Amino acid sequence: MKTYKFRINGNLYEVEVLDIEGNTARIEVNGTVYDVEMQKELPGKPVSVPPVRTRIQKAEKPPVSEGAQKPAEIRAPLPGVIIQVLVRQGDEVISGQTLCTLETMKMENAIKAEKAGKISVLNISSGQSVLQDDVLMIINP
Repeated sequence: MKTYKFRINGNLYEVEVLDIEGNTARIEVNGTVYDVEMQKELPGKPVSVPPVRTRIQKAEKPPVSEGAQKPAEIRAPLPGVIIQVLVRQGDEVISGQTLCTLETMKMENAIKAEKAGKISVLNISSGQSVLQDDVLMIINP
């Protein structure tokens, strides 16, 4: 039916409403299915809905000439929060260099360069929330 993303106490939850029957909803939260009893909305009392973070817009990829190596897209391996960005757009990086630190499930993960090159696109900043597979940056050879 519908999928929602909620951030509760700093934790990201992906909620999919599978079925609604009467006042019971069957939902899936991060892969686990629950039956949830719903209460009717009180008349005259508005319900506030927290804002939902939108996905990072797709970065425009620089043109690649034939025979040239393809740019490397550095993607978020898991949803989390960017704690530290160690490079800027235009910086030269080497293979294995730490580019940023991503906090996921209360653990810090060093995101490293897959190959040497120049940071051509930087889509992140410190404190920003990212989803799995978001393009964090692009490295051109």
